[in-house]
Amino acid sequence: MILVIIPIFVALAAASWFLMPSKVLKATFGTIFSLAMVASIGLLAANMDSHYGMKKETTVATKQVYSAAPAQMPVGMAAAKKIGTDDYVLVYKDQATDKEATAHFAPDTSDIVKSVKQSATYTKADVQTAQVKTVTTKWVYKNDTYKWLFKQNKEDNLVKEVHTLEVPTSWQVVLK
Repeated sequence: MILVIIPIFVALAAASWFLMPSKVLKATFGTIFSLAMVASIGLLAANMDSHYGMKKETTVATKQVYSAAPAQMPVGMAAAKKIGTDDYVLVYKDQATDKEATAHFAPDTSDIVKSVKQSATYTKADVQTAQVKTVTTKWVYKNDTYKWLFKQNKEDNLVKEVHTLEVPTSWQVVLK
């Protein structure tokens, strides 16, 4: 909406400065609309540069996962392939009934920006069942007024998304 408000203030300021007959009205309304225009441009710049009107919000979600090994194997396992410095592609089953394990968290080469914001790793933890813990951090608007003022059609306000595969200490993690 700020992108609609700015041209309105520009038109009103121009009309005030050039079309009003009285010098007092011209100076009064021209100054008011010019200051409103500059303030609107400043708000837009602050939102784009420093996320004015927004705050970081972090959510945590967990999902149980299953061993990549066949069901008859007594030991649970997952496979991990290191990509980059701290990032992994992890292989496990999403459901206990799945026939084969699938790879998860491989970078999406068609959306590099999103891929850079996402990472995955694994850890052996004191847990009973394997789970993927996803910590998502996004910029969200502080209230509906800021959302109404600054929201564009399709915004991706993702800051980072970290997936951690937590496996029981009895599991094996095979590095490829």
